[in-house]
Amino acid sequence: MFKKYINMFREDMRYVMSRRCGLDELNNFIMLIGFIFVTAALFTHNWVFVLIGAVFVVLCYVRVFSTKLDKRKVENDVYMRYMGRVVRLVDYGKLIVKMKVRSMKDAEYVYFVCSNCKQVIRVPKGKNKVSIRCPKCNATFIKKT
Repeated sequence: MFKKYINMFREDMRYVMSRRCGLDELNNFIMLIGFIFVTAALFTHNWVFVLIGAVFVVLCYVRVFSTKLDKRKVENDVYMRYMGRVVRLVDYGKLIVKMKVRSMKDAEYVYFVCSNCKQVIRVPKGKNKVSIRCPKCNATFIKKT
């Protein structure tokens, strides 16, 4: 009997949320910021952090239950346009660091990352300055091995 009511509740929630914005990347980010402020409040015992965190959490829930799908989609698209760049930049930085570490471990080769297509290029060590051509996009750049 209890299962019947749970299933009814699930169906009702599914129907209600079908016409709502729901969770998207911007909501996840807003919730993360709210969580960070609330956690900071736990360590600092400052009520201002709790207030700011609560504002972010409420904003997230307002966006989740909003019926203005077009406006929420535009907001998320703007967020993704800018945060997508940041994510790509961080990934590129991680790849460069990874190739530097790999170059330090490898005694025979130096590894570079093409700035155009992010292709990893392996070049023999000890050749001084060389002109490197990316095999994927044909971009050339000069690096010291």
